[in-house]
Amino acid sequence: MNRSGKIHALLSTARVANIPSVVSNVWLGVVMGTILNIGCYSLQIPTTPWWITTRLSLAAICLYVAGNFLNDWMDRDWDARNRPERALPRGLFTQRSYRNCAVILALAGIAIATSVKWPAGVVAASIAVCIVIYTVWHKRGAWAVIPMGLCRAFLPLLGAAGTLRMSIWFNQLPETAILAGIGACGLFCYIVGLSLSARRESKMNESLDGGNFAMIPLLLSPLFLILPYFLWGRISWESLVGLIPYIAWLSCCRTIYRRPIPVYVSSLLAGIPLVDWIFLLPQSLAMFTAENWMDPLSIACFTIPPLAFISALLLQRLAPAT
Repeated sequence: MNRSGKIHALLSTARVANIPSVVSNVWLGVVMGTILNIGCYSLQIPTTPWWITTRLSLAAICLYVAGNFLNDWMDRDWDARNRPERALPRGLFTQRSYRNCAVILALAGIAIATSVKWPAGVVAASIAVCIVIYTVWHKRGAWAVIPMGLCRAFLPLLGAAGTLRMSIWFNQLPETAILAGIGACGLFCYIVGLSLSARRESKMNESLDGGNFAMIPLLLSPLFLILPYFLWGRISWESLVGLIPYIAWLSCCRTIYRRPIPVYVSSLLAGIPLVDWIFLLPQSLAMFTAENWMDPLSIACFTIPPLAFISALLLQRLAPAT
């Protein structure tokens, strides 16, 4: 096996195509934390915390890649029978190297998050715990989609925890819990629906007709992301425009990319940033109508989720997303 073959195997193990969505999920939390810092009802455009965002995104990427290496290490015997194309069954790397890489990356993710703020470190550690729970038990029952969903749901919480001023945690705890929790619930529902579909991935030619239950959480997901606008009394066409790309892509997944199951699951994975855009697109449009419409925060809210979506689709050509 030449060096390029090993690099491709590592990219496949890391599920590199899904990394842009990890960054987008963290960015959703950063924006929510930034909004809470100035007050949910303020029309002021705050300063963009780029350095904090970069460190939190790096921490999240470390945790995500650690989970994938740990998953492949745990599934090495199952993969030898069902996914022999993966790196460990092919003998490209040692089992110990995958386990050690997972541990090192997980500890690095927690350390980087803690260096931003200790609440972010607590959230990062919680993600690591969910990764271990999912990895150990994900082959034993459908309930394992819960820790899988929590791994993603905690990403916006990680962004919010690292961005929020400490005084906000204690003085505005209900508002903090509601806003950050809404984003987490939206992502949780989406990942649960996606994971229920992914559990049938090994049946390459199976129809989705028996898996329509998975559509329920996928349809619930956007309701959480538009809920803040109802709570703030800002319901308008701008607050609902983020639903358009989400519904359009979900429709494509259910029609054009419906079969085989791995293509359907990969398409849903690419669409994760569009969940974030349900909340972020109205935010960007609201800022565009303000005086400082070229503010970096408004531009980032408008561009990061679609760029992450497009990047995911392109990276899926380089390495599989599942």
